[in-house]
Amino acid sequence: NGSVTAKDSLGNNIRATSYLEAHPAGDHSLVQGLQGDATYLIVKDDGNLLDYGINSICTHLGCVVPWVPS
Repeated sequence: NGSVTAKDSLGNNIRATSYLEAHPAGDHSLVQGLQGDATYLIVKDDGNLLDYGINSICTHLGCVVPWVPS
């Protein structure tokens, strides 16, 4: 299906059901995405996960970019 499993800081797979029980709508938390890169996993306002993660690695210096709410 082309999807990639997100992982927690210990490298364990994140299960959507348990993740959503612990993270409210609007939450944005760092997880491990592709190749272990820091990636924001986002809970939408309707309580479901966004269909994709947002890579938080700066392409210039390689640092993790903090989430800044608009």
